[in-house]
Amino acid sequence: MVAAAARRRSEGLVPFDPLRHLGPVAELIALSFAGELGPAARHTLRQMRRMARWGSLGFLLWGVETGTSVAPGFVWLEGGRVVGNVSLRRTASPGGWMIGNVAVHPEWRGRGIGRALIEAAVETAAGRGGSWVGLEVREDNPVARSLYESMGFESVGTLLELTRPAGLPWSVKPRPPHTPPIRRARAAESTLLYQLAQEGLSRPHREVLEIRPSLYRAGWEAKLSAWLEGGREDWWVAIEEGRVMGAVGLYSYWSPRYHRIEVLARTDRLTGLGPRLAAFGLARLSHHRLWEIVTMLPGPMEALEPAFAAAGFQRLRRLVQMRLILGQRVVIR
Repeated sequence: MVAAAARRRSEGLVPFDPLRHLGPVAELIALSFAGELGPAARHTLRQMRRMARWGSLGFLLWGVETGTSVAPGFVWLEGGRVVGNVSLRRTASPGGWMIGNVAVHPEWRGRGIGRALIEAAVETAAGRGGSWVGLEVREDNPVARSLYESMGFESVGTLLELTRPAGLPWSVKPRPPHTPPIRRARAAESTLLYQLAQEGLSRPHREVLEIRPSLYRAGWEAKLSAWLEGGREDWWVAIEEGRVMGAVGLYSYWSPRYHRIEVLARTDRLTGLGPRLAAFGLARLSHHRLWEIVTMLPGPMEALEPAFAAAGFQRLRRLVQMRLILGQRVVIR
């Protein structure tokens, strides 16, 4: 077995050891994904570098600060040098695993290292009782997509990431729309927010994106929780005919210093209501500090890209979400 063999090697494929490999992996990620990391990923990268510098103490503090540990995975070593990496973690959905940070140093690409890393991750997930494995890949990376498809991964949807640069002034501050009525969401409407977040998305797509109820909570308890975690969260809902037809979530993250806006709408109201919700959210954020603002538009929500582009947002990347059902794996060498 690939994973079992890795445990017996000091070169080639070996299990990820955070105390030995974290620093080199951080640098490999920075090299491999330069120019496409959003503020959250850049903040995580800074934390990884800090943790690597502090050694075992940093690793301990990381767990205390975040309540998590470094995800399991594998690295590929050549002459003791980390030239490849893959991480693996369980998802919120039972039986699901997500592969992340598939990176191979440019000088070592085309030698089968990426395939070996993915195979080891898939084998590990299967060995731990997983039923499926998901990952994300840039739409404009045909080499990686071809590799994943040859191993049996299938596309389940797409996600568009947009960003508005930090410090960019508002030439004309967005104005909140007069209609429809928009008010703060109530705690009792959290279930409605979760339902809106699933609009137009297939179940496999939702599972890979890890859309779950805990991400869509309204009310004072949710605000308090966000504050304790170092940020601010606020949800607003749009009412039409006495029903919640759409919502906008505003987040501010103090340590990474960025804002996030999330627009939700019923698919049959997306064209008319979506841009108005975006305008409402941006109007409120225009009074905040000029930090970077990000938004993610999955599936049909990509139709809102023009509304965000008009406010200074730029396309960061378009990701394809892929999934492999374990037990239906295909390997073509």
